[in-house]
Amino acid sequence: MNFVLQFYRQSWRLLFFSVVTGLAAGLSGAGMIVVIGKAMSGEGKSLMLEMIFVGLCVTRFACKSGSELALLHISQDLVLQLRVSLSRKLLVTPQKQLQALGKPGLLTILTDDIATFAQCSQLLPLMFSNAVLVIACLSYIGWLSWHVLLLVLLFLVFSASAFKWAERTPLRRFSEVREEMEVLYKNFRSLIEGSKELQLNKERGNFFLDHVLRPGVTRLQRLFTRGMAGYTWIVNIGTMQFFVAIGLLLFVVPVWLPGQVSVLSTVTLMLLYMVQPISDIMTSMPYLQQARIALRKAQQLDASLTDVGDTPADVSASPAANPFGASGTRQGLMLQAIRHTHDADPSHPFSLGPLDLHIPFGEITFIIGGNGSGKTTLALLLLGLYAPDEGALALNDVLVTPDNIESYRSQFSAMFSDFHLFEQLLHPLDERQHMWAQHYLRLLEIEHKVRLEGTHFSTTELSTGQRKRLALVASYLEDRPIYLFDEWASDQDPAFKRVFYTRLLPDLKARGKTVIVITHDDAYYDTADHVIKLRDNRLEVQQS
Repeated sequence: MNFVLQFYRQSWRLLFFSVVTGLAAGLSGAGMIVVIGKAMSGEGKSLMLEMIFVGLCVTRFACKSGSELALLHISQDLVLQLRVSLSRKLLVTPQKQLQALGKPGLLTILTDDIATFAQCSQLLPLMFSNAVLVIACLSYIGWLSWHVLLLVLLFLVFSASAFKWAERTPLRRFSEVREEMEVLYKNFRSLIEGSKELQLNKERGNFFLDHVLRPGVTRLQRLFTRGMAGYTWIVNIGTMQFFVAIGLLLFVVPVWLPGQVSVLSTVTLMLLYMVQPISDIMTSMPYLQQARIALRKAQQLDASLTDVGDTPADVSASPAANPFGASGTRQGLMLQAIRHTHDADPSHPFSLGPLDLHIPFGEITFIIGGNGSGKTTLALLLLGLYAPDEGALALNDVLVTPDNIESYRSQFSAMFSDFHLFEQLLHPLDERQHMWAQHYLRLLEIEHKVRLEGTHFSTTELSTGQRKRLALVASYLEDRPIYLFDEWASDQDPAFKRVFYTRLLPDLKARGKTVIVITHDDAYYDTADHVIKLRDNRLEVQQS
């Protein structure tokens, strides 16, 4: 029923067209059986029956094709809309909520669940056309004899009820399979990202394979096999029941209803014609149930994410549309009594604040502190990716609110310690920026490895240090008022550290940019205008 509702919401016109043409296809199929029965019994004119039969064949072909194509378009449009909707909502959902959902769960839904629904939804046109054909055949049986129709309907109700009761266990197995898929994706991610560590130590690799990956894969295989085996038994028993019903019609019903003997041959032929459609419907049920579970998971995620319609529209970063222009009495970025609790581990929540901080425009500010002191959390607060629990954040005396948060974030270009390097720049470049790109690629000594072709990098298959330098170039080319770098130089060679601190940062300052750097490199503290230390959840000015 959920499928029908989703299809109706997607396009009621196409659904209506599919229903009408499906009914016409079903009636045409039933009519073909009637004509075949008449021809076998010698009734009617041969030429007329031939013409009717040809007409019914053409009608069934055209209507069945039209119905299936309409359903195909609806299902694929629904898949497209679901993928785009989830992706768009992910972009506006707060980072803390995304972290709580977890990468394995999100990846399972965006890849496996939606793919499962897309594949299984292709069975819907076939199931619908088969269902219409069965209804048309039943209608014709009723026209021949309502007594026989009543017997057939009683049998079908009994079989459907038995099928619904018997599929409870396989259905439960499929729900368990879906939960195991998240564990499997998590383990596969560990296998790929930790392949070097696992290859380095054969014993560790074997332990991961035998005690982490294999048990999960085995559970998944066992659950899926049990679920499909259950449906196999149910489908085969149901098909056999149908032949039992035909046997009853041929050998028992004539004794009970001697007046109906004349129509039993036609009814039997009709039931034989219905065996394959009903068998196809039952065979499709396990895949349809998997699609239903996948759709439910995707809809649950869609409902849990931030509604794009409730978020403010994107605001251009151009000065004309920027509410954070240099018009306030105190220029710069202000944190006022900000507190934030990060409860990724509920048993040991991390609390930061209260924090009071002023970062002036056009200057370089270093934020230092020990590991686990909260520097990255502070960075996410400064960027507006974490919302403070208390206090206020302001830029140029303009308070940051949910209504202007998109415009506020657009003031920043940031490079995180766990950065992601995209294969292309996600904004157009002018001639000046192309010149900058060549300059920075040469300065960071990766010009011989990678080229900027339009807005695409020729390759991202680089060493970790080179990828980080290329990501730095991409960040520079965004040309935003404020730049934030989280431990960029932590794993760079001394030569590139020196370039970063003595040439690249001063270059940004000379261009009027505000620069915030989270760092441990005390040898370069003198290159900053301000050094602020985060200790015991408080900020201390070390140098100003």
